[in-house]
Amino acid sequence: MPKVEVTCRICGKPFLKPETQVRENNFCCVEHFRQWNSKRMSEYNSSTNPMNQPGGVMEARIKRSHAMRGTGEGKAYRKLLGKHEHRRIAEAILGRPLKEGEVVHHLDGNKLNNDPANLEILPSQAEHARIHFSKKKAR
Repeated sequence: MPKVEVTCRICGKPFLKPETQVRENNFCCVEHFRQWNSKRMSEYNSSTNPMNQPGGVMEARIKRSHAMRGTGEGKAYRKLLGKHEHRRIAEAILGRPLKEGEVVHHLDGNKLNNDPANLEILPSQAEHARIHFSKKKAR
């Protein structure tokens, strides 16, 4: 397969490339391709990507998620970046990730009330169950 001399789009260095692989933009190394592609995609996403246009898909998703926030019957925990919101808040209070087995208890029983004053970190699920059992007995 014959090779053709082409010039790198980034550094301008000439190099040989198989004739069948010559493109409009040629690169001498993967790093230069990634550098060029990163800039290209950044420009595309900020200007012409339909997902990011006003009234586009992302705007609709964001509006829907904001509308859903705080709604529902309170039977499920809200998530923040893929993790239960109350656990993220508890980690911020402690200044460290929760240890395996640690449980976050809502003092008022409202799963949607993630006020730091309403959260208690318990060492185990057994301790958490004891609290709920003692509350049931007291009724």
